[in-house]
Amino acid sequence: MNILLISPCPDDNQRHDSMAIPQLTLSLIAGLTPEEHEVKIIEEVFNEVIDFDQEVDVVGISIMTQTAIRGYEIANEFKKRDKTVVFGGIHATVMPKEAIMYGDAVVIGEAENGLWEQVLNDIETFSLKEFYKLDKYPELNRYVAPRRDLVRKVAGKFKIAPIETGRGCPYKCDFCTVPTSFGSKQRHKTIDCIIKDIESIEEKFLFFLDDNITINKKFSRELFERMIPLKKGWVGQASINIVNDKELMKLARKSGCKGFLIGFESMTDTGLNKYRKTFASFDRNVEAIKMLQDNGLMTMASLVFGLDDDDKQVFDTAYKFIEKAKPAFLQACALTPYPGTQVFEKMKQENRILTDDWRQFDAKKVIISPNNMTADELQEGYSHIKDRVYSHRSILSRAIPHIFSSVAETILYFSLNYGARKWHKTGLTSKIFRNSDDMPVDFDVTKYVKPVKKLVLA
Repeated sequence: MNILLISPCPDDNQRHDSMAIPQLTLSLIAGLTPEEHEVKIIEEVFNEVIDFDQEVDVVGISIMTQTAIRGYEIANEFKKRDKTVVFGGIHATVMPKEAIMYGDAVVIGEAENGLWEQVLNDIETFSLKEFYKLDKYPELNRYVAPRRDLVRKVAGKFKIAPIETGRGCPYKCDFCTVPTSFGSKQRHKTIDCIIKDIESIEEKFLFFLDDNITINKKFSRELFERMIPLKKGWVGQASINIVNDKELMKLARKSGCKGFLIGFESMTDTGLNKYRKTFASFDRNVEAIKMLQDNGLMTMASLVFGLDDDDKQVFDTAYKFIEKAKPAFLQACALTPYPGTQVFEKMKQENRILTDDWRQFDAKKVIISPNNMTADELQEGYSHIKDRVYSHRSILSRAIPHIFSSVAETILYFSLNYGARKWHKTGLTSKIFRNSDDMPVDFDVTKYVKPVKKLVLA
């Protein structure tokens, strides 16, 4: 069969030359596909155009919440041409009954352990079911070679390859979909498989997609030691607690690590106590970032604005943190109630979600009524802190600890910051997104895109 795998993207999120981390999911699905099938991948985020009239037997569409409506539009076009459409991805996993309205089947969760192969076999034998789901999370000890030859591997100024060492996260943040989709216990691939994968990658720079690559210290030490002779540069996600292990920091640097994306989430007293992902005090977290800098490691700090305990003071606290700690980058997120999370269920029940247009659920837009301030105050404070942190003055003042190690780190630093500045200056997140008065927030996606009627075979 001819199989087309698609990662959809709304027009206003497509990237031309700014930093966008390549995805791994579709190249893994292609790697799971038996060799007798022909596979092609389209990633709309890189402005790749879909030919709806091409010869194709199966269309697989991987959707996140913000790409779901675009995914349904794509599915409709292929359904009009009588093509078989299969959905997967985080949004399809948490909203399978919605996704099935637009497709023929939905893969819920992960596709290993023969599940994807079963879907393809059922298509060939005309016995396709609507829903496919494994009984338990798959073990990741079998090496699957991702079809990286089928995807783009450019992020801004970098040629970069995505890679993973495991899935799942023990931090049960109430706004995060990872525990629902991948479990709250981390599952690792074998280090032999990871090294084999790295050795197959032509690119000199890697991005580890794991939610926390250093949570298992013994595993991380062995991995980093074995990576040293491979001479790859890389960044990944980690907990700030890595600073408690000086040996691990040094090993990370020796293995090619340039920096970590770290979810601080909130620097308020209540936020620090609630999420317990970082150190318990503001000053200790500032000190920890400086320890990473002293070991040649950048910190890309992620903060969330609009949490239920946040008031207007949260923005000054956050800016004070950025000014004092000088992290390499701020990932400023507006609290987004993603389906499948505790926050979504709570805010939905309290009628505090302002829109059910999934296209706006990208963590960059204000779409909620917060608890301790107005939506207007959240929007004003969120826009203002980005104005300040993404200003030329702030970018240059934070550059000094980060740009002297190598040319690659200098390029990475300025690519991250000026990419974020460019995105912010588009104005795409400069307003509150809410439904009009005549459009209820009822999470009926069919008012945005109507499903094509399925053919009923006699």
